[in-house]
Amino acid sequence: MAPNRRHAARMIVGYTFANYNMGAYPPGPQTALSKACQIFKDDDAMPLDKMDSFLAMLAGTSKSSFGLSLAARGDSHCFFNMSSQLPSGENATITGGDWSGVGTGHNGEIWDLQTCTFLVERIGFSPRSMFPNRPWTMDWLRSHCAARFGVEPKPFEYRKRWRFDDLVKGANATRILFTNGLNDGWSVGGIKEDLSDSILALNLETGAHHSDLSHQGPTEADTKEVKKAFRKISKILDNWLDEVKRESRASEAKLLRLSGYKVVD
Repeated sequence: MAPNRRHAARMIVGYTFANYNMGAYPPGPQTALSKACQIFKDDDAMPLDKMDSFLAMLAGTSKSSFGLSLAARGDSHCFFNMSSQLPSGENATITGGDWSGVGTGHNGEIWDLQTCTFLVERIGFSPRSMFPNRPWTMDWLRSHCAARFGVEPKPFEYRKRWRFDDLVKGANATRILFTNGLNDGWSVGGIKEDLSDSILALNLETGAHHSDLSHQGPTEADTKEVKKAFRKISKILDNWLDEVKRESRASEAKLLRLSGYKVVD
């Protein structure tokens, strides 16, 4: 396999595991993450057979559809279509601005652009991980973003424009609830402690990515912890909405009095 294709294949495995990690909810053997791990933990399988099974799982088809071991031996009757992993747009590459995966199609193009401008994500593969070592560098990102979109990454723009580094005093922000599913790899970069009386954090040990943002929950499929979290989140948001309504009515009444109108409660 050519070096560029080999790097692309490794990237597919890496970001697919990242996606499976985000979606590992409810936790258990039924998750795609658990099933993918079992493929690579099989000591009796050859490396190409493991890759074959993994790509078949990703494509949602049977292992026999690929036969990577056979292809490596000269029987090239079947292959995995790597172009299915590309985002849309010119100069698209499997390795995008976000090494945990930008996605495919138009959504992938949008996320690739975001991570090439303000939302710079320093994600690499370290020697301590289960993946081949591949350090992330700003030089690589600049080169990718220039070729892909003709833009320059600005990793500190959120801090400069909106004071994301100091939400309380710098941004004067209020009424924000950060929820962190701790099974989600992204949670390591999350805000996991309350920053003020109205900038709150809620950590879910059994949660993953967006476990609390389903349009159905709480359901029987949710863990006890996440069911409880749904109730707590609803109570917090209800209280904030009531506060906003009271503040709005008080502000309107003040404006009317200043205008010379009599306010009747």
